[in-house]
Amino acid sequence: MYRPLFACEIATSEITTYGQEMDFSIQTVTGLFLNRLWIVGTLTSYEPQNKDGIIRIADPTGVLSLQLKKVTHEMIADPSDLIPPLFLSITAYGEKISGQRNEIRWIVETLRIASREERDSWILITGELLITRLQEINTAILAEKGTESLHSGIKQNKINTVHLKNLAVHARKACDVIKESAPPENPTELILSIIREYSGPKGLNMDDIFRYTRKSSLSDDLVKDTIRNLIAEDEVYQPSPGYVKLL
Repeated sequence: MYRPLFACEIATSEITTYGQEMDFSIQTVTGLFLNRLWIVGTLTSYEPQNKDGIIRIADPTGVLSLQLKKVTHEMIADPSDLIPPLFLSITAYGEKISGQRNEIRWIVETLRIASREERDSWILITGELLITRLQEINTAILAEKGTESLHSGIKQNKINTVHLKNLAVHARKACDVIKESAPPENPTELILSIIREYSGPKGLNMDDIFRYTRKSSLSDDLVKDTIRNLIAEDEVYQPSPGYVKLL
């Protein structure tokens, strides 16, 4: 199961080893056990390497570095498109770094370009789940209620109300980012301006249009629908398959 987690909680993750070195799980400060996570945030940098690459993605609570391998299961984006700023939706699994006692490397499993709306929805989902866990832990601490494993996690991680308040502040700040988000781009005006600025004698290739609109977090489906409407309204036309030009 992929867990939606803020970077601030991922940063608290520690490895718990079971018997052999390869048998381990990852536990966060809230007592959540996981081996896979889901994060939607802003690409801050992409550093290609010989075989792999390092992606850094930020949410409102911090930045997470992940390793992107050439054998990524599903990457619905060309590496040349990974230019900040860009919203990405990423799933990843944790890998124990050989020879390190408690170091975790996060490996990208799937990656795709996301929209601002998807990022905002992810923040709300992740914030709600985090607050629910914090409430359960707070009740367990104050009223001595909850499961044995929950109390064991509280004791092992030395969790107190200060930890809970700090994480709650992060969750609130993350949700405040949604309120402060800039209004979405008008897709019609944006697409017309892109065609106007970058069009050549043949017009502008659809792939190039997508390359520019993705940076404004417009989904490909929305762009296709908008271009169809522009064609119907005689604002643009297709001089050849795959190309769009202003009338």
